[in-house]
Amino acid sequence: MLWNSFGSYFYYFCQWLMTVLVVRISGIDDAGTLALAISACNVWQSVALYGMHNYQASDEDDRYSNGVYLASRVVTCAAALVGCVIYIILLSYTWKQDLAIVLFLLLRFSEAVEDVYYAAFQKVWRVDIAGKSMTIRGVLSLILFVLVLQSSRSLALTIGVCAAACMIVVLFYDRRQAVKMLDIRMRFDREKILSLLKECLPLAIYLLLANFIAMAPRLFMESILGNYKLGIYGSIATPTAVIQMLSTYAFNPFVTLFAEEYHHKDKKGFIRSFFKCIGILLLISVLAVAACAVAGKWALNLLFGGEIADHSELLIPLVIASCLIAFATLLCSVHTAIRSFRTVLFSNIIAVILSVVLSLLFEKKFDMQGANYAIIIATLVNILALASGLFSKVREKFL
Repeated sequence: MLWNSFGSYFYYFCQWLMTVLVVRISGIDDAGTLALAISACNVWQSVALYGMHNYQASDEDDRYSNGVYLASRVVTCAAALVGCVIYIILLSYTWKQDLAIVLFLLLRFSEAVEDVYYAAFQKVWRVDIAGKSMTIRGVLSLILFVLVLQSSRSLALTIGVCAAACMIVVLFYDRRQAVKMLDIRMRFDREKILSLLKECLPLAIYLLLANFIAMAPRLFMESILGNYKLGIYGSIATPTAVIQMLSTYAFNPFVTLFAEEYHHKDKKGFIRSFFKCIGILLLISVLAVAACAVAGKWALNLLFGGEIADHSELLIPLVIASCLIAFATLLCSVHTAIRSFRTVLFSNIIAVILSVVLSLLFEKKFDMQGANYAIIIATLVNILALASGLFSKVREKFL
């Protein structure tokens, strides 16, 4: 658990630090391009991940083998790449932005492949291996990012080198560790892969929708307010996303436990585990908001300089939005563990519609702050719908 927590936090800290360093090394324009690549690829990474992690980690009956999960990831990554290429052809980005998006997606693919190994390790309670992998990838990608960007001044080349390095770690570390204890040979069983993809389709749609709730305001911002303001907003938003990542990795190990307790009708254990996770998220949220209220502007000035620190009023709403997204993600994870997919789909569809409509309205009226208002309102509605659905399922199961 300690290695998993440290590795998870360290890896995303390194990813966040890259968004800070790109401002210092290449300027706000490249920061805007990186923010655009991150936003676009978060959507297509959802297709690659297919919402399968929690399903695999809670597959108590071993309905599908690890090899089938791995083969299915090749299929989903290929689909994500095709979708991403069509996406950038249809939209009028510059060729530099197009290249950055595609190469950043390849970096995300290394995470998508590692995610299969991570879930397999989680089932045998060896998440320490995944934590060590993330630590290695974090150190390697951060060092290469600085060296390549500083020497080449090419953001695309830098992203490409980092993507290659991370995939090498997954293939030569994660895979080697997995084969020592698990049967994880890739199995291209067409019938099993199609069955798995069909089974997890609601989760794939959910993950795509959930990412789009927060990404839609940024994607619209590029066309409504321009790449410069997106660079400012993205620079401030990226560190707040770490809160969401910290929260997610804090409760991820509980997903297998939720499935076991629900399956065995352990009401006290299920409720205890759930409120432990709620407590963790509340603590992280309170500390994050307090820290930003006390030292937010100072930290932005230290990290990015005065030009971005002048927009520090965006920080606390962004932190609140990230905390709310973490709560929504927890509720979705619990629904996944107990195989309650309809509520997850319904709530996220409503939230996406709200996010899109409110982004278009609020960004024109409230500038960059409008993106925050859209995310907060959409996510609050999502949480209410998810909590209501979970209460009904738990009452039906345990009463």
